Amino acid sequence: VDVVTVSDFNRTYLRDEFGADADRVRRVYNGLDLAAFPFSEPLERPNIVVAVGRLVEKKGFGTLLDAFALLLADGGEAELVLVGSGALEAALRAQIHRLGLGEHVTMLGGLPQHRVAEIVADAAVFAAPCVVGDDGNRDGLPTVLLEAMALGTPCVATPVTGIPEIIEHEVTGLLVGERDPRALAAALARMLDDPMLRVGLAKAARDLVETEFDARRQAARVAEGV
Repeated sequence: VDVVTVSDFNRTYLRDEFGADADRVRRVYNGLDLAAFPFSEPLERPNIVVAVGRLVEKKGFGTLLDAFALLLADGGEAELVLVGSGALEAALRAQIHRLGLGEHVTMLGGLPQHRVAEIVADAAVFAAPCVVGDDGNRDGLPTVLLEAMALGTPCVATPVTGIPEIIEHEVTGLLVGERDPRALAAALARMLDDPMLRVGLAKAARDLVETEFDARRQAARVAEGV
């Protein structure tokens, strides 16, 4: 019986761990219902950066807050919206207060998917500064990153696990190193300041999603054993 995993990173890991026993593992990416995530060109959107996910270490939201403080200190004008709930909520709220970001950061808690999609579609930039946690916990290939790409919201992310399989630097998004607030701030500022960069990256990202992540195509691949 074939086994399916959702990224090349996972497949390589399984082969490294289990050798020939993993030879029948196939990579089939998670698919999206693209009708639920219509593309819109991000040429004229408000200066909003959005991040979505559980408030846990591997999402890198602490680094994002540090980066956002740097962006504002450098003269940038933007708002940050965090969507999600989790164990680090109190710590992140304390960090917002400590950095003096209270007027610029909104934490919305958990929301239904349709509301998340609306918020992401209205933002100029989607941030996914994922990290490998101190306990080794890490994201595989965040579905919300694919959803942002489908919606036309250009993404800034980190090269953690499977993310470089969908975010090619300066082609389908921008990549920065883990836990590097200065680099993240610079990438966010670049996106906010350059509408044509946003449009080019967003179009390439949508093309990739349509080719590799359409749920109908993925289901057919699983059924056909491709």
